[in-house]
Amino acid sequence: MMWKDSYRLGIESIDQQHMELFRMTEALAETCKEVLEFLKDYVIYHFKDEEAYQASIHYSGIEAHKAEHRQFTQTVLEYEKCLKENGFDRKTMKDLAGTVTVWLIYHVVDTDQKIVAGEEYTSRETSFHKNIDVFANSALEIMETMAGLDRSKVQQQTTSLYHSKRDISITIELVGDLKGKVVFGFSKELALYLIQTMTMMELRTLDELVRSALCELTNITCGNATVALAKHGLHCDIRPPVASQGGDYNIDGTGVRIDTAFGCLEVGVQIENPEKQAIS
Repeated sequence: MMWKDSYRLGIESIDQQHMELFRMTEALAETCKEVLEFLKDYVIYHFKDEEAYQASIHYSGIEAHKAEHRQFTQTVLEYEKCLKENGFDRKTMKDLAGTVTVWLIYHVVDTDQKIVAGEEYTSRETSFHKNIDVFANSALEIMETMAGLDRSKVQQQTTSLYHSKRDISITIELVGDLKGKVVFGFSKELALYLIQTMTMMELRTLDELVRSALCELTNITCGNATVALAKHGLHCDIRPPVASQGGDYNIDGTGVRIDTAFGCLEVGVQIENPEKQAIS
């Protein structure tokens, strides 16, 4: 048990209450361990079944699907390591919950639907003139797919210099043919709307769950954008997203402001090799 006699104050009623709190905290930690073990074992079991089915129907997108499964399995294993090191702390558990929730929803409503339809991932056939258009379009696709956002009712404005005063920003580094970074600046209203709509949870603050969910949302957005860029001959990869809250955010690059009925998203792209800025 986590409780030690050295914790006693000598006040029986308070010591008993402290002991009960320790018992409940220990029970919570044990529950978290059980949930994590189930998640780890079940995704491996489920992924094997899903991949076996794809192989049986000769699904053309099986390799890309397997790559998604491998990446997610690695994410769960990394969280397991972190949770064990941090004593199954609340912050890391909420981080895990946000990441898993968004990944699972997208995997079911988009990626897995393509198995039934016999399709591989394809972005919408859209004419792009600059890289910023690819990332902005990908963000709109994800918000539409994941949260039912009506794209016909949003307003977009492109700026030559990205400056954001949003409540939370997610930065993702680009490497490969394109070197630089992409920044997604969310207003609090839009951030909460997106995650509440996806999870059906009542959320009021930009806590660890919301931040990790937004990180996974933008990670998927950038992943899809790199697929679209590859079709234009630009092959690049992305680094893990990094979240920051409050303050101004400036980058020497182009941006798109997307205004919705639920808040604002500002997408900025800074490319270190300017000759790659325009898509051919």
